[in-house]
Amino acid sequence: MKGLNYKLILIIIYLACSARTCTEDEESNARKEENYISNLKNDLKEVFTSDSLSEQFLRAYEITASDMLNDFADYLKIISDTNLDPEFRQHSAVMVRNLFISDKIKLSGLSNNYPESALYTLDRLLDHILSEGMPVWFKPVQIIVTAPFAAENDSTFIGNLSCKLECQALSSKGTSEILPDIITVDIYLVKRYQYFGDNHIKIWEAYLGDIN
Repeated sequence: MKGLNYKLILIIIYLACSARTCTEDEESNARKEENYISNLKNDLKEVFTSDSLSEQFLRAYEITASDMLNDFADYLKIISDTNLDPEFRQHSAVMVRNLFISDKIKLSGLSNNYPESALYTLDRLLDHILSEGMPVWFKPVQIIVTAPFAAENDSTFIGNLSCKLECQALSSKGTSEILPDIITVDIYLVKRYQYFGDNHIKIWEAYLGDIN
C-alpha cells in the first residue's frame, strides 16, 4: 500500500540496526554497535514519543493521513471483489479497521454514492461488501488538507482532509467518473501505547475519522 506508517519505519530501523556483524575485534565493535543502537533508539523514542510536536512533524503526519485515505480505498477495492480469496478479503477488512480512530465511524460522505442504501457506518459497509461484494469502488482524488492538525488536548490532534471521489467499476471493462461532490474526512493524531517486544511506549499515530 502507498502509505508509510512511522511506526513501521521505527520497527524496520530498529531491526536493521540490531543485526550483529562479525569483525576481528568483535568485543570492541560489539560495544560500539551497542552504544550506537542505544543512542539511535533514544533518538527515535524522543521523536515519536515527544510531548511537543514541531510543525514539520505535524505536516508529515498530515501526509501520512492522506496516504491512509488512499489505502482505505485500495483495501475496499480488494474486499469488494468476490473473486479474490476470502481470507485475503477478510484480512483487508481488518486492515481497514486499523486505519480508523474507532469502530463507530460514520461514512455518509462515501456511502451516499453506493448503489446500496444504509451503508452509513464502517461496520455496515464492511459487513455488506464482505458478504455481497460491490460492483464499484471509489478512489479519492484531489486530496487537500483543509484543516491542519490542531491540539485537542495533550495527547490528541484533530484536522480535516477534503477530496473528490472517482467512481470506478470493479470490472476492467467498466468506466470511471469523478463525482462532483466534495467530501470531508476527519483525521486524528493520537498518542497511544504500542508494544515493541517486551516494551510498551506511547507513540504518535495517525488515524482516519468520520467521512462526510
